[in-house]
Amino acid sequence: MPMTDVAAVIAELRHRRRELRREVARVRWWRRLVRARQDLVVAQLADAEELHRLGVSDEWEALAAGAPTATELADAVWPEGAKPLPSSVEALAALDARLESYETRVADNLESVTQEMVRALGQAHRGQQ
Repeated sequence: MPMTDVAAVIAELRHRRRELRREVARVRWWRRLVRARQDLVVAQLADAEELHRLGVSDEWEALAAGAPTATELADAVWPEGAKPLPSSVEALAALDARLESYETRVADNLESVTQEMVRALGQAHRGQQ
């Protein structure tokens, strides 16, 4: 592979990697907000003794697949005048599960692009010697 082709591949991989890193950071930020909102809802609903009766745990099943939209996330984190309900906790847990699944896919893709970039950099280095 000519050096100009390798340089173009490396530049593209760097760009993809940068974009994937931004997306991982964005998803992690939303997850922190969703979990914080979930904590607020739980705190409004019950004291520590009542949590057991509500069945709140750290491990909820994902109720939906696919990444949530920005509107969906914003509505969950900043609800307008919505009164906290037990279903709010469940909805936030489901949203977090969807975000976790999406974060895993993006992070896996980032890892693949990083490996491709390392291989391309290795080829470029070997081509210069």
